[in-house]
Amino acid sequence: MLGFMGVFLPLLPTTPFLLLAVFFSLRSSPAIHSWLLNHKVLGPPLRQYLDQRSISRKVYIRAVIVLWLTMSLSIWIVKLVWAKCLLLVIAISVTVYLARLKI
Repeated sequence: MLGFMGVFLPLLPTTPFLLLAVFFSLRSSPAIHSWLLNHKVLGPPLRQYLDQRSISRKVYIRAVIVLWLTMSLSIWIVKLVWAKCLLLVIAISVTVYLARLKI
């Protein structure tokens, strides 16, 4: 439910919640698992990630741009130096993870 809401709410992350929903519904609810993987909009990118550990170039570019814009804004707003460093480490880690996926 949170993943679906994240499609429409700008600050709620969609992808992690959808991936968790697919993972947990595999054994707990085959109907929800099937619905997610066969959904018209959500299904193709989920299947691509789960089957091939890849994302499209368009999704990669969007993800990196949004990641760095929001992290830059957060780093600018936060006053604590350790929090700024933590945000920077998280942004770099996510970027490296995304870059290692097949595109």
